Amino acid sequence: MLLFPAPVTSGFLGSIGFFIFKSSLQISSGVKFRYLWPQDFGEFLQVQPLARVLCMFAALMFIRRVPPMLVKLFPKSTAVKKLGGLVCQLVPLFLFYLVVRLTGVDMTELSKEGWTYPRQGASGPAEFWRSGSLSGADWTFVRANLPSMGLIVMMSVLCTMTGALGIVGKFPTGPPGDPAPNDALDYDRELLTVGWVDLLLGACGGIVTFHRLGSSVQLRLDGGSHRISVFTCAVFCGGLFLSGVPIGYLIPTWFLGALFMNSSISLVQDALYSYRHLPSSKWTVLGVRLPSLEYGITLACIAVAVVWSPFAGIFTGLALSVFDFLFQSSQTVPVSGVSSGHLSMSRTKRPVWELRTLRKEGDRIILLFLQGQLFFGSAEQVSQVLDTATDDAAGRLKYCVLSFARVIDIDASAAKQVKMNVDKAFRSGVMVIFCRMSSDVFQELSVAGAIKSPDPALRKVLLDRGIDIGEEPIVADIFEEDPDLVHAESAGTTGRKSSLTPHRRATCNFRPLGTGTYDAFDTESDALDYCNDLLLEEYCYNGEVKEFKQAYRQACREGSRLSEAHFEEMNFVPPGTLERVRPLCNVKNGLPHYTDLPHDQEPTLYLVFRGAVAQFEQIGEDITVARSGKLHAQVKGFTGRGGNKRLRARFPPGHIVGKTSFFLNGEEGLVDHKILPMLQVSSRMSGYAEIWALSRSSWDKMPEDLQSIMKNLMLFQLADDRQHSLLVE
Repeated sequence: MLLFPAPVTSGFLGSIGFFIFKSSLQISSGVKFRYLWPQDFGEFLQVQPLARVLCMFAALMFIRRVPPMLVKLFPKSTAVKKLGGLVCQLVPLFLFYLVVRLTGVDMTELSKEGWTYPRQGASGPAEFWRSGSLSGADWTFVRANLPSMGLIVMMSVLCTMTGALGIVGKFPTGPPGDPAPNDALDYDRELLTVGWVDLLLGACGGIVTFHRLGSSVQLRLDGGSHRISVFTCAVFCGGLFLSGVPIGYLIPTWFLGALFMNSSISLVQDALYSYRHLPSSKWTVLGVRLPSLEYGITLACIAVAVVWSPFAGIFTGLALSVFDFLFQSSQTVPVSGVSSGHLSMSRTKRPVWELRTLRKEGDRIILLFLQGQLFFGSAEQVSQVLDTATDDAAGRLKYCVLSFARVIDIDASAAKQVKMNVDKAFRSGVMVIFCRMSSDVFQELSVAGAIKSPDPALRKVLLDRGIDIGEEPIVADIFEEDPDLVHAESAGTTGRKSSLTPHRRATCNFRPLGTGTYDAFDTESDALDYCNDLLLEEYCYNGEVKEFKQAYRQACREGSRLSEAHFEEMNFVPPGTLERVRPLCNVKNGLPHYTDLPHDQEPTLYLVFRGAVAQFEQIGEDITVARSGKLHAQVKGFTGRGGNKRLRARFPPGHIVGKTSFFLNGEEGLVDHKILPMLQVSSRMSGYAEIWALSRSSWDKMPEDLQSIMKNLMLFQLADDRQHSLLVE
């Protein structure tokens, strides 16, 4: 039931209401109906059928109108609220018996005239199985009617689940005495219960049971539950069956028709008024806003079900719901946000001269955050977005970073369209870079050929996720449609055709590391780092620069050591300062990647001379992590490499790390020690790190003049950190 769209469910119930409406008229009049009108109007307009129909409508009016009036007359009476509806349903039956008794009419005569059901002979429960045999069954008829059994089962399932959902929607908790009133309803148990009831009824010659929502709601108002309702009905009907007492001729047909008609009106009314619970559409007629397309699905379900069958109505509703979903998805803008490289920078800490260059030239990078389900229906939207984003009339745009963090999935059609836009952008001088992809999205894009060279960090993540990474030579046939692109993409290979035939790769095969440029990264920060380095190489370090700036650049790119003199010059510190500081530090050289740098025991400052230090937040085993596991989702922000880490900043040579805990005097000034980030040697720069550790006790031993210089250095670094945080992506 929960898999069916709400308009389909509403339409199904509305169509059932129309069928009950037809059955009510047919039962009370005794005349066969086709759709909503009698097959023989002459027979229907005779006195007896019309009289029974009038009695039915009179009883219906009494059942629907009197209970609300009683509640208004006795607003404080609990008995009226609980029993008023039931009594009003039985009053017409008692009046019928009273009139029959006073007039002396024989019930058998009434049965012959069609006012009651025919009197059936009394028989024991075993008579049902003794009256026929399997050899006498018409198996051809059985086989011909087997497909229609699916309709009966579907109707029973839908009615059962609708009743269960109706109870849950009307009553947020279980009835008094329920041992677990707040537990979610077990729909499998509901279906299992009705299934056993149907099997039992079938064995006794009955028909498939259908859940009666009205009776269940009334019983629940009385303090019971729908399980009690089913059990009570089963005991009552079972007792009648076992006794063999004929009761059909005691029930007036018009009374049963009135009960059915009451349910019919409720179902049809709920379906026709369901637009009140749906958003309005964008279209208007004479200034009146029309209901949404979902309401149209409800009406279509009812119309098809009335003309053909409820089964056809259900499938029509499902087909229209799928079409509406595809239409709405195709109209959704696939971009949730856009930014520029001069407004959003990576989490790698950069010196002021690099930040100035990036602020000036950063608009050559555009960052797009894609969202939703990218499929064949939205391929055109994706194409338009990428065309607009990479259209560079001014000739400044160089890089387009696509973040797939909010993309649920992408199909082959959309991936192929992305690949075509990537090639088109490349021909116009714009490089498209991918990041923050799920495993499924990454595989679809790589198989389509949009991704050709993931960076080493992303390859490691893919291997950790169980994706087999292979390397293959560049095949010119893959780019056969554009010789220029073949030459540029081959990265040194010849344009000669390979003996291999072009194919759509079923595995993730990429260029070997070091071949060409990277086009896919794990996070947005990694992608921006890559683009920023390319811009800096072209616009910051392509001319004459000061020696300390060039030394810093070599330390970041080649992993060389930044000298003390260059460290001092880039931080505006008097020469010789670090030479005086070194004896007070614990010099740690040759630190491998992922080495932890503790600062929770004694506050410590770490001066970075080679490599880099990653400052990140790590989540432990708490209630949020437990819930994320149950929800099969990652904690927001803690994605990418490691899974349980969130990078705050990366400090290359020339920076000092650990300033917050150092100057808050450890535990005394901290709100919570858990807010302190963890420090670790980064794997993104150099093969190892050289770090000077200056503890708080060593700081206190400094001469006053040296301590004053270091305090000014710390103030500059703190202000520079704050400045950088304003520009982080």
